[in-house]
Amino acid sequence: MNKKKKLLLSSIVVMALSLTGCQSSQTMSITADNQTVIVPKDPKKVVVMNYGALDTLDALGKGSIVAAAPLSVIPSYLQQYNNASITDTGNMKEPNIETIKQVKPDLIVIDGRQASKADDLSKIAPVINLSVDNKNYIESTKNHIQVLANITGTESKADNILQSLDKTIQDAQAIAKASAKKAIVAIHNDGKMILINSSSSAVLIHDVLNVKRAVPLTVMPAHNAIGKPTPIFVDDNYIKSVKPDIIFVIDRSKAIGNQGMADHYFSQQVLNKNKTHVVYLTPDLWYLSGGGAKSINRQIDEVINALK
Repeated sequence: MNKKKKLLLSSIVVMALSLTGCQSSQTMSITADNQTVIVPKDPKKVVVMNYGALDTLDALGKGSIVAAAPLSVIPSYLQQYNNASITDTGNMKEPNIETIKQVKPDLIVIDGRQASKADDLSKIAPVINLSVDNKNYIESTKNHIQVLANITGTESKADNILQSLDKTIQDAQAIAKASAKKAIVAIHNDGKMILINSSSSAVLIHDVLNVKRAVPLTVMPAHNAIGKPTPIFVDDNYIKSVKPDIIFVIDRSKAIGNQGMADHYFSQQVLNKNKTHVVYLTPDLWYLSGGGAKSINRQIDEVINALK
């Protein structure tokens, strides 16, 4: 991969990796979130509030440099970091600034959830925002893996990870192409199920893995008087109307520790009659994480297993 090639990301994160223009042999220049940041090469203490970045560092063999992370809702597949040696940074959207100061990190990695705190955090250490670009999901995920690899000097491991990811995606696409099953993606929150047809999860499932849509992307929700889209609720009547083969469910409530989706949310009779299968995706993986070297492979496995 050409490390000097300009990489286009979303409006949330625009990142270009450049190994030129370094301030010294110990630093490198990263342009992230429309800001150029001088970051240390091979940092020793990193605060990571982006779970995708955390699992990427783990995959690169650099988990030991993680000094702090939000631990209260850390995904189950990253539970090895929920230990006494890792400082808890607090709520994902409201990180504890004073606690992070005490850690004295060399680098802080965030995503969109902490973007409003970037200025405060940048007074402590260099901050890079590695939010996933919903419109370019795989491209931005690969970019983030490459960026973290260059910062930590693990480029060869990243190359292997990226080559393996390409093969995994190709194999998954072949399975999706051979399957006639059509799906929708919905999110459960506080007893309500809503269609998320253009979310990052739907982009991964439909646009990257090529799982067929039961609802065309052109079907957009109506807008209310103030211009906000009216939610499309997924219930028994919706199943009768759309007749999806699969409903991929992301349970936001369960992911954040609240009451999960009720077992009887959908009528089994309706599901059986319309030959609809409900696939419960791992909540914390899909809602809290994503965009990481490990999470992307886990997500692909869950989706493709539903097609077999």
